[in-house]
Amino acid sequence: MPLYVALGKATDEGKRHLDGMGGRHQAAVQRAEGAGGNVVASYALLGPYDYMVILDCPDHLTAMKILAKEAQGGNVTYETFGAVPMADFAGAMSG
Repeated sequence: MPLYVALGKATDEGKRHLDGMGGRHQAAVQRAEGAGGNVVASYALLGPYDYMVILDCPDHLTAMKILAKEAQGGNVTYETFGAVPMADFAGAMSG
């Protein structure tokens, strides 16, 4: 399935609600799985972004739905990128 990297920034609302984040994160992972995706990895970051999530989804619409629904909660905004494993990219370039 295609991979998607979502870089997130906490909103002002999200910064006020960091307590209990572990439980909310687990609930978000379950929602992603319920929508047909898989959270491959997730990280808190230092720098211009606060979070990174790597999703494995069957298609663009599934990834968009998962991330839009999470952003709808008002705690985070996402910038999303399609990702191709380097071996797949190298194979495509050698032909």
